[in-house]
Amino acid sequence: MHRDIRLQTYVTPLIAEWIRSQAEKRRVSTSIVIGDCIFDAWQRDTETDLKTPASDPVRQNIFITVALDALLTHHAVPDLREQTVAAYQRRLERLGLVAPRPQRGQR
Repeated sequence: MHRDIRLQTYVTPLIAEWIRSQAEKRRVSTSIVIGDCIFDAWQRDTETDLKTPASDPVRQNIFITVALDALLTHHAVPDLREQTVAAYQRRLERLGLVAPRPQRGQR
């Protein structure tokens, strides 16, 4: 049977208050909050070692965006890129992710 190892550290009063508030909000002990924070940091650190640049979702999204922009810019329909950007803006507005742009002549 494995047993967890007890570690001890000192933190600033600000961090201690944040940990206590998180524990109270989640209705768990401060030890669990601290352990979860350490586990999350460990997981992020070990996952970055496993990711190759090609499998990193952020890099993939950037590549897709650049490639799509290039395809739209050089498409046979000259204003296809502008139409796509306008449709994207309308969708963001409809979903409430951005504020609507003022119409021309309005401020």
